[in-house]
Amino acid sequence: MKTTFLLAFALALTQGGTAAAQAVSSAALRLEDVLSEVKARNPELLAAKSLSEMAQSRIKQAYALKDPVLEFERMNTKYGHSFIDDAGDRTIGIKQEIENPYKLVLKKRLARSGASVYAGLYAAQANQVLARAKTAFYKYYISGKYEEIYGETADLLKEFSRIAEDRYATAQGSQSDAIKAHVELSRTISMLITAQQEKEAAKALLNALMDRDVEDYLPPPLEADPASSLGEFPRFEAAALRSNPDILTAAAKVEEAGGRLELSKAEYLPDLELGYRRRRSTDERMDRTYDVNVAVTLPLGWTGNKRAGIKEARAGRRGAEAEYTLARRGVSLDLKEALINAKTSLRLLELYSTSVIPQAQEALKIAQTAYQSSGGGFLDLLDAERTLLDLKLDFYRYRVDYQTWLAELERLTGQDLSEVK
Repeated sequence: MKTTFLLAFALALTQGGTAAAQAVSSAALRLEDVLSEVKARNPELLAAKSLSEMAQSRIKQAYALKDPVLEFERMNTKYGHSFIDDAGDRTIGIKQEIENPYKLVLKKRLARSGASVYAGLYAAQANQVLARAKTAFYKYYISGKYEEIYGETADLLKEFSRIAEDRYATAQGSQSDAIKAHVELSRTISMLITAQQEKEAAKALLNALMDRDVEDYLPPPLEADPASSLGEFPRFEAAALRSNPDILTAAAKVEEAGGRLELSKAEYLPDLELGYRRRRSTDERMDRTYDVNVAVTLPLGWTGNKRAGIKEARAGRRGAEAEYTLARRGVSLDLKEALINAKTSLRLLELYSTSVIPQAQEALKIAQTAYQSSGGGFLDLLDAERTLLDLKLDFYRYRVDYQTWLAELERLTGQDLSEVK
């Protein structure tokens, strides 16, 4: 039939394009390689890393002394004479402001806390970007699997269509059976095309995360890791408290806020200024003399600005402590949800692989045998085919859901799951 020929031709084009792409490279795309390239090249991560390095470089700046001041002075110059050549006193001096050493220690600690905050933000950003890369990889994987399943189903439906046409030609079946087979084949090819489009979109996202051209070729992804058992919630929560970047960043912010409070209190301490001057003078008593001076600042508490600074710093510390508590509770809640969903997907995978799909495959064989022997209806055959198709799609969706939730657990704990103890 003309419709059958057109559908088969369209299917051959889609499969041929896939085969041609696969012929470019036989190497499978590994998740580890994707993550390695994302870490090395992703612009978002490189920008966050630069901010962390900038914060690290501020540590030495925080406790460095101010530049000394070099002074040249000409005094007692008679009116109408040059102060350069005819000055009565010519002095050269140097002054150095020295901030209270305790303040410098506090500023150094504060800068280190700030660097820890930015390091935590970088780690959190890396966690998020890598989680997106994992999700894109699994999307690329499941789209390829859907493409494969729809292709196999289309081949099976072409066989059903041939059987229905043969039965109609020999007056053993109805024309409606052949039409239903063509309709089902058209529907499957439509879903095949959709899966291919989703695969291309996932590939483009992966390339973008690796800072490649979105149209660069990627080989088929390596088969997702098989399911494995998972531990209990307390183990994951303890790992998150040790390594979760959001929690560590919030803790660093608490430390930073505490440092600001201590520094604001230290504003009541005086600072120093040291000075030295050497003099040449026309007055013999003053000629070749020198001066040394020590100045001390007078922190005035009655002005109120220092008390206001302490009040502000205390409020900042309370806010940072509240954010830390919120981060801990939020991570614990997200961990619980991720662990429940991962275990649910794992149980469904085991159920589908051991009983549900084998039973559906057996039901399809029975329905096909019955139809060929005129013992069953064509609708029963199509129903068995649709059931098996849906179950296969569900199986891979659960498999990707499982891997995605594992990636979420790794993001929340800040560790590879093999390292969670």
